[in-house]
Amino acid sequence: MTYTVSCHCGAVALEIDPVEDLSTARRCDCSFCRRRGAPMLGVPLNRLKVIRGEDHLSLYQWNTDTAKHYFCKTCGIYTHHQRRANTNE
Repeated sequence: MTYTVSCHCGAVALEIDPVEDLSTARRCDCSFCRRRGAPMLGVPLNRLKVIRGEDHLSLYQWNTDTAKHYFCKTCGIYTHHQRRANTNE
């Protein structure tokens, strides 16, 4: 099933087609995600599409610069990330 998700202000919108059911969302225990407390759901990159506001996305990386964390520049909402452990998600 395909879902459309967006940041708080609506400047950024994503279309996702997760392989897993939404009930399988989990919490990452890295220092960054623990502070956010938000659940996450793995979606392969070929099933994630930025449909609005790519120019509103800001990228945050640290340590090995492998993981990529994206935020809306306007409202600051964390929209999605590409994991360090599995760079295809």
